[in-house]
Amino acid sequence: MASLFPRFDRITLVYKRLRGTDFLAAALIPKSLSTEEKMSCPVLVHFHGGALINGTLEPAYLAQWPLELAESKGAIIVSPEYRLMPEANGAHILEDIKDFWAWVHKTLPIAISGLNPNLTLDLDRIATVGESASGYLAMQSGFLFPEAKVRVIMAQNCAMYPDVRMYNSHPTDPLEKENAFVDAYLKQLKPGAMRLSTPFPTMIDFALDYCLRTTKEIPPMWIAQGTEDHIMPKEATDEMVKKIKETRPEVPLLYSVQLGDHGFDMGHKLSEAWLAEAMAYVGKYWP
Repeated sequence: MASLFPRFDRITLVYKRLRGTDFLAAALIPKSLSTEEKMSCPVLVHFHGGALINGTLEPAYLAQWPLELAESKGAIIVSPEYRLMPEANGAHILEDIKDFWAWVHKTLPIAISGLNPNLTLDLDRIATVGESASGYLAMQSGFLFPEAKVRVIMAQNCAMYPDVRMYNSHPTDPLEKENAFVDAYLKQLKPGAMRLSTPFPTMIDFALDYCLRTTKEIPPMWIAQGTEDHIMPKEATDEMVKKIKETRPEVPLLYSVQLGDHGFDMGHKLSEAWLAEAMAYVGKYWP
């Protein structure tokens, strides 16, 4: 796995154990960081995408620009596993994210300094980044878990929000074929089954206003969206952004719209004008 990120040293840590299963988090440390000088490093938490039903830390889920961002800011990237559907449900996944954040603040600094005594984590400078379903997790980290101390949220193609009308519509015709597919899979599951990592595109066939009103404080957000997204349509993200602005007008929010389909930003670099504008905005709050 380290060869996939040649400019980073990759270490694997256990952030939680459940029913005999280790839940892993990958830490990517820029090789550009000095090993001889004491440094206080900001943290960039990345959640992998995959519709909450597949995914792992691999190039299919990590764009070029977050790697460049981490290098330019001297930040350490941390990316956790979490339980995947349909073996798990949404509550299980958010429980994993909550446990991950507790581990970040209690244990991760000790683990990093144990590997390199000159590196310390600045847990007052945390940002989250995620794409698609993981954009949802990046946002929920700021909405649901104030103890995470997220300074800014960066989410791409992330219109997975329960109050968006587009996702509350019900088909008039029964989805017999689709339901049979899901039912057959669920029927063969053994009690207590868990999946923490499934490479893309395995199981891709599964993928297809409460928080705003109850959360005391929401971090600043940058949301990016592709105009031709066939999975998370721009219209849904437009509606979500409008709802956030109307319900919580005090929350700083930058909305970037670019040509392209789902995952349009994968090959983009920080030097591009639209990302430079977004990073200037993010830079007001992090690191």
